[in-house]
Amino acid sequence: MPSLADRRRKDPGGGAGRRSWGHGGTVLSAADTSPIEKSGVLKLFPTYVWATQLKRAVFEPLNHAILARLEALRPSPTPGQWQTAQNLHQDPAFAPLVGIVQRTARGICDSLTLIYDEVLVTGCWANVSERGHPHRAHIHPNNFLSGAYYVRTAAGADAIQFHDPRMQAGMIVPPARDQNRANPDLVTLDVSEGMLVMFPAWLQHSVPPNLSDRTRVSVAFNLMFPAFGTKMASPLWQGDTPAD
Repeated sequence: MPSLADRRRKDPGGGAGRRSWGHGGTVLSAADTSPIEKSGVLKLFPTYVWATQLKRAVFEPLNHAILARLEALRPSPTPGQWQTAQNLHQDPAFAPLVGIVQRTARGICDSLTLIYDEVLVTGCWANVSERGHPHRAHIHPNNFLSGAYYVRTAAGADAIQFHDPRMQAGMIVPPARDQNRANPDLVTLDVSEGMLVMFPAWLQHSVPPNLSDRTRVSVAFNLMFPAFGTKMASPLWQGDTPAD
């Protein structure tokens, strides 16, 4: 994922975004009969999705407390699919989860070498879906990171899907002998109870229909830099100064 601070950052070795081309996989053979000395693949502008599995001793009591709180928030009558308000990060019952989410987000930002003061949850809500209910493809505007924590899953209700963000990549889609990470326009990630999945808020994602007889329960959230407007949003360019 191209980070906010990465757009104009210079590599230690030279110009902005400079990369060696001699790594990343072979395209052409360098056999004795070939005119090729070496060949490589550049993996540019990666889109990262971070998946974290909590320890059972952590997620079992956490999930139990979340389900108990959601039972109190359940609407009546209860539809086949419902969401809570988006302020669960302010609910004391969700404080342990919010702490884990924000700690994980700081680790992500640090791994991207971002310069920031803090990153905080701006919204948090639960999604409860009975059999047959999906979530349409969407993004989460006005945030840097988004994610979901899985409270209750089952076979047939244990996946999230990510859509290729490069809209122009669908201009031509030749058939492939092998569907792998190099050629899909949709990636399905299997999830399980106690798993935390985080991704760029601009990455379009969806959830397939619940094919099980068990209620699927997840907690979604967004994160943003509180000081973005005052400290982090200065122009990434410097205007040319006319010569005297």
